[in-house]
Amino acid sequence: MKIQFINALLGGDFSALDIGLTQLATVINKNTHHKASILDFTFHRRHWKKHLHQNIQRFKPDIIGMSCNTLYMQYVKTIAKEIKEHYNIPIVVGGYHASIHPLDTIKIPDIDFLIVGDAEFSLPKLLDRLEKGKTFFGIQGLLYKEKGQVKGNKEGSFVKDIDHFPTPDWDLWKDLDKYFYYLGMLYVIGSRGCPYRCSYCDAVGIANSVKGSYFRMRDPRAYAREVAALWKKYEKRGLRLIQMFDQVFTFNKKWVKEFCDEYKQLVDVEKYGFSTFARIDNLDKERLEMLGKAGCKILRVGIEAGNDFIRNTVYRKHISKKQILDVFKIAKKEGVGFTAFYMLGGPGETRKTINETINLARKLDAERSAFFVYKPFTQEGAEQVAQYGGIVDVERWKKADNITFDAVIRLKDIGPVSVELLQYKAYLLTFGKRLLKMIARDKHKYFTRLGTYMIRGLNDGLDPQYLLPYYHIYAHDWVKK
Repeated sequence: MKIQFINALLGGDFSALDIGLTQLATVINKNTHHKASILDFTFHRRHWKKHLHQNIQRFKPDIIGMSCNTLYMQYVKTIAKEIKEHYNIPIVVGGYHASIHPLDTIKIPDIDFLIVGDAEFSLPKLLDRLEKGKTFFGIQGLLYKEKGQVKGNKEGSFVKDIDHFPTPDWDLWKDLDKYFYYLGMLYVIGSRGCPYRCSYCDAVGIANSVKGSYFRMRDPRAYAREVAALWKKYEKRGLRLIQMFDQVFTFNKKWVKEFCDEYKQLVDVEKYGFSTFARIDNLDKERLEMLGKAGCKILRVGIEAGNDFIRNTVYRKHISKKQILDVFKIAKKEGVGFTAFYMLGGPGETRKTINETINLARKLDAERSAFFVYKPFTQEGAEQVAQYGGIVDVERWKKADNITFDAVIRLKDIGPVSVELLQYKAYLLTFGKRLLKMIARDKHKYFTRLGTYMIRGLNDGLDPQYLLPYYHIYAHDWVKK
C-alpha cells in the first residue's frame, strides 16, 4: 500500500515543517513494507490544485493522510473535497483536532478514517487491513464509515515507549532546501506532550481525550546523538539552527544534564547551536548554566501576560513576575537569550492589561518578542471568554488560520481591531531598537539581503505578512550577536 501524507497548509505561515507527519511517514517506510511520501503546498499555494494532481498521478497513492490542526481544518476540508471530486481514494486523518473532536471530524463528508491518539501502530494496521481487504474492526482508536454509518472506537492511546522509532527522514520534504533558505532550521523532539494544563492550550484537550500518560520523554543521550547526526547530514545544505519542539525541555534537571553532557561530547557547541521551549518555573541558575555551556542560543518561553491576574488566574501559568525577572537576569549572565511569547486580547483583558504586557516586554528586552493574539482553542478558554464578558466574533474565528494575527474576541472595552492595533504598538516598541542594531551591524548588507529574501519569497508564493518578520527572526540573525 502507498500512503501520501499531505501537509494541509494553504495559508501564509511557513515557519515549521510538520514533525508528526514526518515521523509517521518515516515509520511507514522504515518499519513496514508499505510506502509513504509527503506532499507539501507551502511553496505551491498559488497553484496548489495543479501540484496536488501532479503528485497524486505520479505517486499513485492508495490512501491519503492528513493531520488536523484546528486552525487548518478549513484547508483539510478544501483539499479533501478536491481529492474526492477527482479520485476514489480514501482519506485518513489524525492529529490534535481529530483526537479532541473525533465524532465531529469523522462526520466531515470526504473523510473516511480517523485515528485518535498516536498513530505509529494503528496506521500500519489500517494499511494492512486495506491491502488484504479485511475488516477494520478492533484497531485501537480507529473510526471509519461503513454504508454511511460511523463505526469503530475512539479509545485511542499514547505510545508509552517513544525511544525506538526511527529518526524522522526530512528528505521526504521535496522543498527542504527552500525551508533551509527561509528558516535555516530543522525540528527535533525528545519528548511528547506536556504535564501542565494552561487554560488556552490544546494539550489539555488531547490529554483528556486519549488513554495513557500524555507526557513522555526519550533517552536524553540518544536524543543528543540524533541532533548531532542532523548537523552532520544537513549543515552544508543550509542548516543554521536546531529547533527543539519539546514543550517542556527543561522540566527534568537530570534529563537536561544528561542531554547537555552528551551533546558537548559530540559537537562544537559554539558552532552547532540549538533553541528549545522552556517554562520560567523550570529554569534556575544550574539549568541555565548547563544550557549555556551546551550551545543553547535561544530559549523560547511563554510569558503570556504582564498582568498577574491574566497570567495566573486566567491562563493558569502560576508564574510570578519576580520569577520571570530573576530568570532573565541569570540567563543573561550565562549567555542564553530568549524568545518571549505574549498573548494579547484574551479573556478578561482590557487596554490597561494589554499595555501592562507591552511594558513588561520592554522591560525584559528579550532577543525576540513575539505577540500573538488570543484564540479560544479550548473549551475552558471559550467559557472564560463568556465568563469575563467577552464574545467570540464568529465570522473572524471562521477565517482565522494562524496564531500570530487576526483577533477574534470582542472584549468588554476593546474590540478585535483595537487589539490588532495594540499588537502593532507592541512590535514597534520592542522591535525598533533591535532593528536599528541590525542595520548598524550589517549596514548596506541588511537592505540587499532583505530585498533578495523578499523577492525570492514572493516568487515562491510566500505571504509578505510573514516574510518580513521571519527575515528578522530566521534569515540572518538567528542568535544574539
